Amino acid sequence: MEEKATELSLTSKYKSDFLANMSHELRTPLNAIIGFTGTLLMKLPGPLTAEQERQLKTVRSGAQHLHALINDLLDIATITSGKVELKPESVACQEVVEEVVGSMRPLATAKGLELTARLPQVAITTRADLRALKQILLNLVGNAIKFTEQGSVSLTVDMRPGRGAKLIEFSVTDTGIGVRAEDQAKLFGAFARVESAAIERTEGTGLGLHLSQQLAHLLGGRIDFDSQYARGSTFKLLIPLI
Repeated sequence: MEEKATELSLTSKYKSDFLANMSHELRTPLNAIIGFTGTLLMKLPGPLTAEQERQLKTVRSGAQHLHALINDLLDIATITSGKVELKPESVACQEVVEEVVGSMRPLATAKGLELTARLPQVAITTRADLRALKQILLNLVGNAIKFTEQGSVSLTVDMRPGRGAKLIEFSVTDTGIGVRAEDQAKLFGAFARVESAAIERTEGTGLGLHLSQQLAHLLGGRIDFDSQYARGSTFKLLIPLI
């Protein structure tokens, strides 16, 4: 049993090292593809036919999708290998929420959705890794927008009591498709894709929630959720108030 455990540990390490190295090597040519197709679509080298423009948009969309997958794989490989270096700093939670909502609003507007931020009057400040916190919230809000066809998405922040210490609760609520009861147990698994006609129409790596939960654990917190199929979902990021 001990030899088998050692073998599995080495396999996991080799897998993480492979993903980290290959992810780095693949991102460089993908950046070139995305950059050059963008230049062509801006018609700087010259005019395009309608068919050429359509094909270039397909190439750019595919490259962007693959780039997002590689970024997620790289982040997961880094977490798995234990090489994540958190940089705690003073974080004004209301400002983070406003920044996330501001950056995601064009995506919501393009789908005809209302995206709002609800903030408490009392300022909430804590110490956390700002990049990790933003990445989690961007993933949660992005998912909510992706799986909501009509209605609204809201992001709120507030404090709530915890076991021995107060917690900061970031809540993302949507009026989207929701998650069937039988799919909820696998929602945070790597490459998890739930079965739904609405969801099958969307692109995604299936890594966003898995990565977000791993990052939440690194921040000393967790992500909880409540969802009703065809009625919407609420995802809550809970981190300690430090």
